[in-house]
Amino acid sequence: MTTFANRFKLLRSLHNLSAENYQKLGISRRMVFSYENAPSNPTLEKLVTLANYFCCSLDYLVGRSDIPEYEKYLHLAEEAFFNHPATSKNLIDKYKQDKAAHPIELAPVFLRDHEAARDEHHPY
Repeated sequence: MTTFANRFKLLRSLHNLSAENYQKLGISRRMVFSYENAPSNPTLEKLVTLANYFCCSLDYLVGRSDIPEYEKYLHLAEEAFFNHPATSKNLIDKYKQDKAAHPIELAPVFLRDHEAARDEHHPY
């Protein structure tokens, strides 16, 4: 299995991605299977989408680095979450508590969970 396949599988599992999440990322179940079993690699555009979603570096995702650099990329996603008009102060506070109480690699997971909770209450 390629480094990308291993990293994608690890991050997908950590984030507990559902079929709905795949759709938001523009990825089919077939593509997920293909990525995890290494017969194909995503396009550069998909790699950027995945790195943004997982809040990690492209180098980490494709195996050029063993350091995900969550701290470097997480703030961009947090800024979008904090500034979204439907994000309540309570939701921001809950996210910050979760982030402070757990390892940094789980912060993107909590962020995406809180985004999903917000979006359930304020569908577009």
